[in-house]
Amino acid sequence: MKKSKRVLIGLLIMLVTMLSVLLILLFTGVVDFNPKKTQHVIVDEPVVEPSPAEKRKEELKKLWTDNKAINSDYVGELMFDSGLISVPFVQAKSCYKENGEMYTFYTEDGRLVTDASGYSGNDVYIWTYWKTGEYDYNDNGGSTFMDYRNELEDQNLIVYGHHFSVWNDETRSKAFTPLEQLLEQENYAANRNLTLVLGNEIRHYEIFAVYEFNATQESDFEDLQYWRTNYAYDDYADNEYDPDYYASYIKNVEARMLYQTGVKLSTSDKTLTLQTCIGGHAGELFEIVVLKETSTETY
Repeated sequence: MKKSKRVLIGLLIMLVTMLSVLLILLFTGVVDFNPKKTQHVIVDEPVVEPSPAEKRKEELKKLWTDNKAINSDYVGELMFDSGLISVPFVQAKSCYKENGEMYTFYTEDGRLVTDASGYSGNDVYIWTYWKTGEYDYNDNGGSTFMDYRNELEDQNLIVYGHHFSVWNDETRSKAFTPLEQLLEQENYAANRNLTLVLGNEIRHYEIFAVYEFNATQESDFEDLQYWRTNYAYDDYADNEYDPDYYASYIKNVEARMLYQTGVKLSTSDKTLTLQTCIGGHAGELFEIVVLKETSTETY
């Protein structure tokens, strides 16, 4: 083969090789012959911080989860928006747990109850601290608890808490002791709103009325039956049905409330009722705070 032909063949082989390499580079994107093509630059997405409201919900959810892990009877947190009171509350449906085992609970003077006859779920936590299951008279005054008959869907939720004497609580901050401030109208406006933190929702309330219930007066037992979980039914009279009782109760509360709040309550409203003793009158005179549910939100 002549020298010129060999040179030509060599040049052709070199050209084919170069074209092959170029095609590979084009397909893999290493070389781009389109100068106008926009180059894609990877930019990190900005981190969106949760709002203060979302952060608060996360905190409350963690609070609920942590307390539920301590005691399965934990229902939620009762918190005045002003900070007047912020306490956990529990509920025992009866004196016996779901597995049939009797609760460990105590009488006011610290005796262990061994026979549950004559007791109800409300007696389980009245002198027993929910975190430890131990008798507690002075430190926390037992536990704050919801009525054993209540379901969260009820028309009226009832929550009980102790009122401490000045000898047991100089700070006036334990359990429901701060409710005594609401006996005076001057303390109403700053403390009118309350929040319940539950398992998957938050409920908001506004105080409708504050009144005194005298357990020595038969008329109070007839007119002010705040213990009804559904105002149309009287659990203490073989579940007697009375569709007009709620309207009657509202009227009687309005007549007995310690001061006007400006909040109106109708028979379609749901309520939260707080009960505690009035200082120096334990077992005879009770402070009753009735709150109207205003809104709910889930989380």
